[in-house]
Amino acid sequence: KIMDPSSDFQKAMVEYLESVHIGEFMTGTMESVGKRLAEEDHKNPSRVPPTETLPEAPPEKCAHDAQSDCAKCQDYKSWWDRFKHTVDEILYLSNRHTCQKSDKPEFDNRGCTDQNGVCKARFPRETHAETVVDPETGALIMKKGEAWINTVTPALTYLMRSNTDVTSLLSGTAIKSVVAYVADYITKTPLKTHVMFQSIQQVFER
Repeated sequence: KIMDPSSDFQKAMVEYLESVHIGEFMTGTMESVGKRLAEEDHKNPSRVPPTETLPEAPPEKCAHDAQSDCAKCQDYKSWWDRFKHTVDEILYLSNRHTCQKSDKPEFDNRGCTDQNGVCKARFPRETHAETVVDPETGALIMKKGEAWINTVTPALTYLMRSNTDVTSLLSGTAIKSVVAYVADYITKTPLKTHVMFQSIQQVFER
């Protein structure tokens, strides 16, 4: 069903996946969002960024269809506009990747690039104007508009107010990779091996 471009299943699957995670800003390009934020900061230098505030709860939605003469409908629409602008600002502040060297002595001064100058975080990512299905394998290639941000779920970004990374696991390989990554992440230690053994030795000597 997923390989049939005329099937309702493929259409529903693509619509669902595009609704729960995105790879671009909600109100424009990275450049336009950056320009808007710079203008807002210039107008109000004391403005507090959303990464330092709590999320605003949505107003109650009317039971009827949206109406221009309904105050509650307009409040709800205004909240959605603020939601999109807030998500974009959080993405701009927290999710943009730049391949730059670290100024911390404990880290490799190459930053995120390897000895060949290739970004270890796999940026820039491939961009796609729309979601397509590979006719040979049935793999979904998701729409992605920005090369220097990862994919996110807007609602999660809005609530967490920080960098997040949401990816649709579309294959067994992807699932295995995530399981391996999580297992490695939660079991890694910031201590070097010899330091860890010294700590153990000190415990026994006490």
